[in-house]
Amino acid sequence: MTTGWKTIILMAMGLFLFSRILNGTLLFYINERFFWLSVLAAVGLILVGVSYRYRADHDHHEPDHAGYSHGRLSWAGLLLIASPIVLGLVIPPKPLGAAAMTNRDISLESLTSAAAPEGGIILSKPKTEKNILDWIVEFRQTSDPAALAGEEVKLVGFVYRDERFGEDSFMVSRFVVSCCAADAAPIGLVVHWPDSPTLADDQWVEVVGVLEPGEFEGEQLPLVKAASVTPTDVPNQPYLYPF
Repeated sequence: MTTGWKTIILMAMGLFLFSRILNGTLLFYINERFFWLSVLAAVGLILVGVSYRYRADHDHHEPDHAGYSHGRLSWAGLLLIASPIVLGLVIPPKPLGAAAMTNRDISLESLTSAAAPEGGIILSKPKTEKNILDWIVEFRQTSDPAALAGEEVKLVGFVYRDERFGEDSFMVSRFVVSCCAADAAPIGLVVHWPDSPTLADDQWVEVVGVLEPGEFEGEQLPLVKAASVTPTDVPNQPYLYPF
């Protein structure tokens, strides 16, 4: 591949990454703590592309050195390098949702594995500001899960169901991301709501209600008795992050 093509591909990759940063969809793929590293990467790709352009101009005016040949990249290599741009343009950006949970073994253990280990510090957030992960952490850390009964909750997540859920229940779910979407782990709380059949799978909702003692597949855990379930937009940060 000529230097001109290297310039085009590198700058295109940098600009594509910038487009994901500017439209807010970058957080569909990575943990928010890597945001500024992604900005630096985009700037770096563009600067390297510009440097190749200057190199092309320099090589054009310099005589070839005896015994020296410039490295060439095959068209297969070009397609491999350009594939992230092509896939990013063809496939609309979308956070992980219920479809990503279909082939997973969803159990109480898998739903709490992303939370902080036993013995950690109980969160000091106001109860109405706690998200799904916060409540799971508190559930794992409390010596008496029944003590959470009656606690008011306000949760945002997507609707997940499988054959284990009755008509009046679903799971309000999120993914916990440590690094990127590749290591995402699903978590969720079971919600009891009479109008659950009206909700579409993968629909994002805001659940307001109270916790009550319950069980899921024979395991004790708090359930959410919903007072209201309202459709909502996908959050700017669709994933939750461990401590």
